[in-house]
Amino acid sequence: MTDAPAGWDEAAVRSPGGHVLQSAAWARIRQEQGWRPQFLRIGDPLPLALVLWRTLPAGQRIAYVPRGPIVAAPAELPRALDALATLARDSRAIFLKVDPELDPADAIGPLRRAGFRRSADIQPVLATLVLDLAPDEDALLAAVNKDTRWSIRQTEKRGVAIREAAGEADLRALYDLYVATGRRAGFIIRTWDYYRAMWGTLVAAGHARVRLAELEGRPVAGALTWRCGGREVYQSAATNDAGRSTYAAYGLLWRCIIEARRTGARAFDFGGIPVDVTRKDDPMYGPYLFKKGFGGEPRRFVGAHDTVPRALAYAAYRVAEPVYTTALRIAGRLRG
Repeated sequence: MTDAPAGWDEAAVRSPGGHVLQSAAWARIRQEQGWRPQFLRIGDPLPLALVLWRTLPAGQRIAYVPRGPIVAAPAELPRALDALATLARDSRAIFLKVDPELDPADAIGPLRRAGFRRSADIQPVLATLVLDLAPDEDALLAAVNKDTRWSIRQTEKRGVAIREAAGEADLRALYDLYVATGRRAGFIIRTWDYYRAMWGTLVAAGHARVRLAELEGRPVAGALTWRCGGREVYQSAATNDAGRSTYAAYGLLWRCIIEARRTGARAFDFGGIPVDVTRKDDPMYGPYLFKKGFGGEPRRFVGAHDTVPRALAYAAYRVAEPVYTTALRIAGRLRG
């Protein structure tokens, strides 16, 4: 494992624009999955970028900067993008992908001027709701939608207790809830070993927290949050039928919000919502209706962009990659 430079997480994760996917822990996770991490310092301490390299057949290479580069302010983005474009060119990469959590108004211009082009997204979240945590708890609760406030109070009234999770058994409980939610909602779930490694590594590094809601000692809802700079991010959540009937997800999310405020977060990020919130056919529309009851202002991200030093190889990759990925998924399912 390539060691991260001293102070890496302090800048990459804990600075105001930081992100867990730029952490040394995430580099370890991805290295175990076949990627080679490179910790690129562009400034001191910012900008910087965790660059993940993947070797393809015939020695070809691609690179990805998940939720980066990290900059102190949008004015630093051109410098960071120029450094990454140079790295891709000097390394003869087919492409290097970035997807910073920056507003399109701040990022599109610098991306275009640096020669980056809009590309396929890896991260599914392009829009979110962000709640300012500056008001006190009473004010935050008063601002919650009336029906949502009623649902929050039902959690305790119906006998649901919420606690901080600890240990592998609690991670497994969250996974089992996640599987139940995935089957109900129709989204793809990876293996327990994948989530055990990912969740466990991030929790151990102090970048993530897991909470469980329990009814008569049995988990009925769970949530995983990330601390990215000054934001607490509602990353993953799940509930079973007993949790739905007791409104456990409402009380659990409220606890995540309040604990984020108590532990110094300045904002709560609710995770993915539809880019167009009027589209009821969007898979994120149902979760959006749940989240918006708690408040928050919409925020957009610029999305993934590629710098492409080798245009012909890039065109060939874009044709071959979907076939290759589908074959890997089928093989994985057969092994599972």
